[in-house]
Amino acid sequence: MPNLTPYTLYEVQIESLKLTLKNGSYYEFPDTLANGRANYILFEELVRELTGLRKTTGSDHTSSDGSVYEQKAFKDLELFPGDENDLFQTSASSTFGANNKGPVIKKLLETNDYESALKICCETGYDKNDFYIYTNTKSFQPIVAMKYFIVPKEDVLANLSATDPRLISRKTLMKKVISKVAI
Repeated sequence: MPNLTPYTLYEVQIESLKLTLKNGSYYEFPDTLANGRANYILFEELVRELTGLRKTTGSDHTSSDGSVYEQKAFKDLELFPGDENDLFQTSASSTFGANNKGPVIKKLLETNDYESALKICCETGYDKNDFYIYTNTKSFQPIVAMKYFIVPKEDVLANLSATDPRLISRKTLMKKVISKVAI
């Protein structure tokens, strides 16, 4: 499958998101690219087009060999350089906020029970995926290239935040990139 080599940063220049009407007129939607609720499916579909992966249930993508890929977004280092943007969500969405397991994990972490919180994260997501696809599409702006790279699950688990197993450092992950490819 093309464009799936782990630790290779794939870059795609995006100009805009346009909706073309049958009469030939079109409308651009810059806010859609930046809004996580709106761009989630758009960037998943783009990654599938660029890689040959297929849509699946439970996780985001699957390959012809049966490998399962989960896609997560972070804020681009160029657009959001500060350390306050470094950690981002990598576990299943059900482990955050008021979602299913979010309150349980929050309480476990408040009592310093990291191992139990990690166990829940593994059961709800990490154990179900073989690879993670990280994209710079959180609050995306097309003044930078859309970027993505692949990380094997074992490396994701080895690099989780020491205080919250739902989070991972974008700087740590970006340091693992060994090559870049413009698509």
